[in-house]
Amino acid sequence: MEDENNNFNDPLSDIDPVMDDAFSVSDGDIALDNQSQRDNISTEKKGVDVSGIEFPNVQQSFQGDAVETGLFANIPVNVSVELGRSTVSLKEIFEFSEGSIVELDRLVGEPLDLVVNGQIVAKGEVVAIDNNFGLRIKSIISEAVTANG
Repeated sequence: MEDENNNFNDPLSDIDPVMDDAFSVSDGDIALDNQSQRDNISTEKKGVDVSGIEFPNVQQSFQGDAVETGLFANIPVNVSVELGRSTVSLKEIFEFSEGSIVELDRLVGEPLDLVVNGQIVAKGEVVAIDNNFGLRIKSIISEAVTANG
């Protein structure tokens, strides 16, 4: 609502004058130490010339210490080595018995996938270490490849 002088009249201002004072601010309401501070605020509202400001080089700002590896020490990830894949029907799975063979889509000697949280991150070969299997990494995958196919 506006009166004849184009001033806004709040219809709720007479309901709770305490709330009206709390949420309305004008230049006269700002508690400042002296008149020069009030003048500075008026100048800021009108606009200030910022053409002389020099900004630092962004590349220089971000050159700093490397991230400590201990930061990631307690973050759990699922790591698996994928030997190969095969698509079988549910009927074939019910027909499995001891000694059944599932043919995989990999050839003998072909590198295996190192999968971290569903993402293929490296390829390698199987090694035996003290009666345990391991994976010797031969190459790191640089592009995003999911292990889902």
